[in-house]
Amino acid sequence: MRSPYQAVLLPLSALILAGCAAVGPNYSPPSQPSSQFPTSFGETPADLGSGAVEVKWWRAFDDPALTILIRRALAANHDIGIAAVRLEEAKAMLGESRQGFLPRGGAALGHENRRRSEVETPPDQPRQIETYRGAVDASWEIDLFGRVRRSVEAAQAQAGSREALLRGVQAGVAAAVASTWFELRGIEAELAVAADISQSQRESLGLVERLVRAGSASEFDRLRAEALLHHVEVAAPELERRRAASTNALATLLGETPQTFRPPAATPAREALAVRTIAVGDPAALLSRRADIAAAERTLAAATARIGVETAGLYPEVQVQGSIGLVAGSLNAMSGAGALSGFLGPIIRWSFLDTGRVRARIAASEARAKEALIVYDQTVLRALQETDDAFKAYGAAGSTLGLRLLESAANREVARLARVRFSAGEGIYLDVLEAERSDFASQRALAVARTHQRLAVVSIYKALGGGWEICAQADQDCGGADGTSGLRVVK
Repeated sequence: MRSPYQAVLLPLSALILAGCAAVGPNYSPPSQPSSQFPTSFGETPADLGSGAVEVKWWRAFDDPALTILIRRALAANHDIGIAAVRLEEAKAMLGESRQGFLPRGGAALGHENRRRSEVETPPDQPRQIETYRGAVDASWEIDLFGRVRRSVEAAQAQAGSREALLRGVQAGVAAAVASTWFELRGIEAELAVAADISQSQRESLGLVERLVRAGSASEFDRLRAEALLHHVEVAAPELERRRAASTNALATLLGETPQTFRPPAATPAREALAVRTIAVGDPAALLSRRADIAAAERTLAAATARIGVETAGLYPEVQVQGSIGLVAGSLNAMSGAGALSGFLGPIIRWSFLDTGRVRARIAASEARAKEALIVYDQTVLRALQETDDAFKAYGAAGSTLGLRLLESAANREVARLARVRFSAGEGIYLDVLEAERSDFASQRALAVARTHQRLAVVSIYKALGGGWEICAQADQDCGGADGTSGLRVVK
């Protein structure tokens, strides 16, 4: 004769074997159609190669101050800190989902003092009864149709999405620090140009004033020279405002207050960009590197798993519930052998009357999965667009810089010759003024063009999605929002 436990467990074992497959679609990563997805980036500037993308791409600029700033930002930036905490939350939720495979329950202690009515009281029994109970209760859901498994899949994919988003923020912060730093250096270069030209204009104004006193120049010439000096000087206040704004933006990226932050001392900027050849890889590598693409793919996986979670609602939910403990009418009787009590039995719940609601939730989950697939495709397209835009911007920046170099050299020579001719008594001072005005404008434009070239390089690396890989290194702090103490310089 079988025991009660065997009578319960044997049928449940048969059900487990019969229902080992989880309901709902099994996820497979989306594949890009070969007819639409490019195998190369197409026509690119000559100094863009197809090698592996540099992980620590900022080192290519040979700027130690930039390396220090990026290191500090990865450790202290608040956006990174927020993304890191959200990842911790997703991992905790994943841990909670995995607990669904285990029994749940705990100890229960109870005392009941009850007075029954005459109708409820059996003959020759007291109406006043007292019961003491101490037991361990437990229940376990047998995951026949995969509701728990799909829930864990969804939570795991959601955690993967949060991890990819964290990588995206880390890469974005590194690019933002580099861009802000180069903008700051470019503004300082413009201020240096304005200071040099202002000094030259003061000297020219002094020369004209002496010529006016000697009768060799007119008051008109002096006023024009003074106007040009003020034209150069008036550029400084706006440049100072922009420098302060860039410094404040850099402070925020590094998790510091603008009032106390001081940018590091920088070596004089090189006229020629240190980066010679930029390795950009291919579109296939772009898919595996871009964090936003990885996040969109994991979001799609989570949405697919949730279809299975909702589909499991169409099938019965099977649980095993049990309890073992002591039940007695008094505390003294709790120690007796007759107080031992327990039970073990299955419970099957099937909400077949709610089928319409369940199917509606399944349809909603399927729609969300379709949306996630469209978002994934859109993310891939935007990544390719950003990359191509960055390549074109880099090519245009290089061409513009080359032309600005020629323009600046020509205007500087024209200004020199105009001053020489005027000092020798040839020509008019208006020619000197026009030449010096053009010289000032072209030198500022050259400084801007150099900045734009550096920003274009940063845009390429940002579009390629590189930089976050260094956070896997043991000596790199990329948690964000933890201050700047104990930082080490990247060598």
